Amino acid sequence: MGVMKRNLLLAVITVLFAVPTMASITVEEMTEPEAIINSGYSQAFAEDVFVTKNRATSKPVEPLYEKSQNKFVKACKFIYAYIDPAQDEYDRIHHDVKLSPDKSDL
Repeated sequence: MGVMKRNLLLAVITVLFAVPTMASITVEEMTEPEAIINSGYSQAFAEDVFVTKNRATSKPVEPLYEKSQNKFVKACKFIYAYIDPAQDEYDRIHHDVKLSPDKSDL
């Protein structure tokens, strides 16, 4: 009978420690851009998560953050992105997928 009481006591202690660990935040709330930024991630990562989530659920994809830059900065970034294809651009996420090659693929 002593073993039964010990097992019952261990089960009760396990339940008491396990109950407070249940999350009170849903996945939908955790993948909101504000929650991602407040967790220490960048705006670009929050926008990537937002776009990916909206594409998976067939919702319209719109940019979260408008980047205001003058024409000179845009031209320099375009030239640098042309030289270095690994450079991130606005079009890397917000683009239309086409089945046939186009001049914009170069």
